[in-house]
Amino acid sequence: MVCQANEPDKVHNPHETRAKELFSNKEAFVSLLRDCVKAEWVDDLDVDSLRKVNVKFVLQDFSKKEADIIYEATLNNGCEKVVFYMHIELQSSVDYRMPYRLLLYMVEILRHHYNNSDEKEREGKDFRFPAIVPIVYFSGSREWTAPTTLREMFDGHDRFGESLLNFRYALVDTKGYNDESVKNFHSKLLMVMIMFENAKSVADLIELLQRYRSEIAMLSEEETRILNLVIDILDIVYGTGEGKKVLSEIRSGSKEVSGMLSNLIQNERDREKRFINQGVKQGVKQGVKQGVKQEKINTAKALLGMGDSVEKIAKATGLPTDKIEEIRKQINAKK
Repeated sequence: MVCQANEPDKVHNPHETRAKELFSNKEAFVSLLRDCVKAEWVDDLDVDSLRKVNVKFVLQDFSKKEADIIYEATLNNGCEKVVFYMHIELQSSVDYRMPYRLLLYMVEILRHHYNNSDEKEREGKDFRFPAIVPIVYFSGSREWTAPTTLREMFDGHDRFGESLLNFRYALVDTKGYNDESVKNFHSKLLMVMIMFENAKSVADLIELLQRYRSEIAMLSEEETRILNLVIDILDIVYGTGEGKKVLSEIRSGSKEVSGMLSNLIQNERDREKRFINQGVKQGVKQGVKQGVKQEKINTAKALLGMGDSVEKIAKATGLPTDKIEEIRKQINAKK
């Protein structure tokens, strides 16, 4: 049922690349724990011990459905071990199987830890598994309404209570963040990237770049590399190269950047209006075309009812003879 591989992850789409690059950055991941998860144990985390694990767990039933990130760390100066399993949900829809999916991954993490432990040690009374903290990072447009505990997926969970297997995952829904809620994030990269999730167009992206220009200027070389990659991806998604152009101007400290931003935003708004107008015109044209076709069919039905030949009806309506034969069969089937 389950395949484990130590090979580098294969990237399925640009959005997966974006998410994996962000949370492969240690500072961004720690900021996520401190600023989004906000659990009491975060203050006891030995940050220097945190390391990304390159083991990939692939479930056959859920292959190519998501990206994931796994970190290992210790707490309280090495006294306790913890594994963070972060599931990055790339689908726009809500997956109500999420607690079950997380359970399967967590079991595989435990199995991996057990199989790689010293045989004598794991048979002793003091053997312990590391704590596993599941996190779901969701950037879809809908509200997340899936259960956040495993217990809720069982019949009679209220009746059986603690007798049932259970855990709660931390949910980070990017829709819940705005300028005010991200302003004190420890990672400026995470701050900017979460706000990017709210961008719906090139104009939105450009406005965000301008708004966070001071935070962008503070990014390290590695964080800048990740931001450049993300802007490249978003430019591809939106079909322009404007994001990278604006980012370059912001970094150069150009005094003309505000005017350039205004022009780009206005151009984007105008482009959106043109698309809407084109869509309306195409819709009207398509509607007229469908109406004419339906009128020909109605005429053919009437002429068939009067006993006219297929050839005569084809000449009168312009419909092909096989279409008229099909209409005749439909009429006869209803008799």
